[in-house]
Amino acid sequence: MNYLYENIRVINPATQLDEVMNVLIGPGTVALNPQEVPEATQRISGENKWCLPGLIDLQVHFRQPGFEYKETLASGAQAALAGGVTSVVVMPNTKPTLDDPDLVAQQTAWMNSEEGIELFVAAAATYSLAGKENTNAGALKEAGAIAITDDGLPVMDDDVMRQSLEDCRAHDLLFMQHAEDIEMTQHAPMNLSETSQALGVRGQAAEAEARIVERDIELVKTTGARYHVLHTSTERSLNAVREAKRQGLPVSCEVSPHHILLNDTACANGDPNTKMNPPLRDEKDRLALIKGLADGTVDAVATDHAPHSEEEKAQGFERAPFGVIGLETAFAAVLHFVHNGTISPSRAVELMTSGPARVLKRENHLGSLVGEQQAAHACIVDPELDWCASRDTFQGKSKNSAFLDRNFKGKVVQTYVNGILKYQHN
Repeated sequence: MNYLYENIRVINPATQLDEVMNVLIGPGTVALNPQEVPEATQRISGENKWCLPGLIDLQVHFRQPGFEYKETLASGAQAALAGGVTSVVVMPNTKPTLDDPDLVAQQTAWMNSEEGIELFVAAAATYSLAGKENTNAGALKEAGAIAITDDGLPVMDDDVMRQSLEDCRAHDLLFMQHAEDIEMTQHAPMNLSETSQALGVRGQAAEAEARIVERDIELVKTTGARYHVLHTSTERSLNAVREAKRQGLPVSCEVSPHHILLNDTACANGDPNTKMNPPLRDEKDRLALIKGLADGTVDAVATDHAPHSEEEKAQGFERAPFGVIGLETAFAAVLHFVHNGTISPSRAVELMTSGPARVLKRENHLGSLVGEQQAAHACIVDPELDWCASRDTFQGKSKNSAFLDRNFKGKVVQTYVNGILKYQHN
């Protein structure tokens, strides 16, 4: 089936395009202002809608293999499509860990052939995520990995981290760091602040994140490796990234939707769905991240989509595992800052399209509607649609969202992968 969206607003930051035009979407094709339209074409009014490149999420946990009761590649793909996300980077903290080239190749091949979205693997930086022995970065790259990380844990040892960065430089891989000095944090369940003290709950000092970011940037200066800060959550970390960019270093960062919409007062009622790592920070840090959205320091918004079962989250705030889902609410969260005038529509789209494509060095394939080698991935957004993020709206296996029962304005209503309709909002 071919679909012609008539008079739809096309926002394509990669080419600085923001115009109302006709868009033809069909198998393998996204054509702007097409000269010819096939007879078997469904015509759809694009009035008050946006057509965007397929969204890219730099950090998801699809839990397979080993934790399929939380999420599978199939259910994760459905959640992604419902959020307009057509390309994801999966993290290696599965069971077994994605530290073996055969597992990396298997995961990539299975997902991309069966589930209809593009999956990229960030393989483990150290064996079993133990932080002690570097994995074979060259073999992992050959198997399909595009990055390495021990996400969920930092690489604490300076020598191991230096070797990881040298391996990344040698094999043109991206290093993605979960920045947390665990000797300081001791896996405390929330941010160290007046809120944690009032609740009598152990807290993580914001300094613990920045210490690792600052150490790593010094190592980048000597290795020249591409380095990316996952789920940046503090002002000090963001300032370190901003200064690194000013110096021309190959450093990038992302923020997650929950860290830009919520602060740690959301944890005051003890809801386990407000427990994630890094934790929700204080208002000063949240506002700093929003400034980074506006001034260009932040390269991408990524969800850190981390499904958990109802039983796991029901253990209470301190015992429940870290992590929340986010694929289906991510772009709506970013749109909040369009509606309040903080960022432009083009900047909002950039944060989930051309921005992450640049981080991955995949600009020729992802993040744009224009280009001979670009994948025909697209999504249609109704920026004014009011909706509520209830349990019934989530397509994945788990419902542990920090935004349960929150009202949003703006939603993805159709998602296309390789020009084929894969999601339709009812």
